[in-house]
Amino acid sequence: MMQAQNEISTGSEFSIRSSSPALWRTITSVILALSEDSTFDVDADGVRTRAMDSSHVALVDVQFPSTSFEKFQCSKPSKFTLHVEDFSKIVKRSELKDSFEISRVQNRSLSIKIGTGTNRREFELHLLDNDLKSTPVPKLTFTTSFTMDLETFFQILTDISTLSNYVTVQVSTDTLVLSGKGDSGRVQITVNRENGSLLQEVRTESGAQATKAVYNLEFLLKIVRAVSPFSDLVRFDYSTKMPLRLEFLSWDKQLSGPVQLYLAPRIMD
Repeated sequence: MMQAQNEISTGSEFSIRSSSPALWRTITSVILALSEDSTFDVDADGVRTRAMDSSHVALVDVQFPSTSFEKFQCSKPSKFTLHVEDFSKIVKRSELKDSFEISRVQNRSLSIKIGTGTNRREFELHLLDNDLKSTPVPKLTFTTSFTMDLETFFQILTDISTLSNYVTVQVSTDTLVLSGKGDSGRVQITVNRENGSLLQEVRTESGAQATKAVYNLEFLLKIVRAVSPFSDLVRFDYSTKMPLRLEFLSWDKQLSGPVQLYLAPRIMD
């Protein structure tokens, strides 16, 4: 990617261009998994947004640095709120080979330009009047973590979802067990460290016993599916009966860990 630029044309708060809409497709898919509206913060460091579901069970934190974009110009910190589904519809009108540019002059609209030359299309999306209150990222201490191939993780979650709405995660020594059960039956998948291509890392705090917690499968599947175009690894941090943090790692080091999911556990007897 080209080095981010800091100069900007007169009157504009920011102008951000990508050589492909893929990154914006990821952002909108992640946010729509939890919320209809979202507030974006733009400054010299990049673009950030967070979203929480209505039940306050799941929170996503999205941060893409300025170097993620082909061109990034920002004259001063800016904040805007939009209806994400409307923005997503515009993003979906672009082809993967199209350049995608958003900018904002000092008004209540977002300018969106897709493509170049005779194939250039321009949209003006009205912004929402009130910026949403930023949700703080929870401060958590984790005793256990593991890193594994994202596609494998997705397939395991999909297998479990055939019989259950929840996944039980248990780590003991170098072994990871993912399982679920419902009225029709149960499923269990065991992955150990010997298969390094799938389970690249597993760590338990010294002296800790087996770590076990239960989480909602719907939220996990939605977010994993949304980030799959740019990520190929997932880092899973959690403690017994405590919220988890998923950090999605990218093959492109410039985009390392730009999306994180925090998910409350299901407390079971």
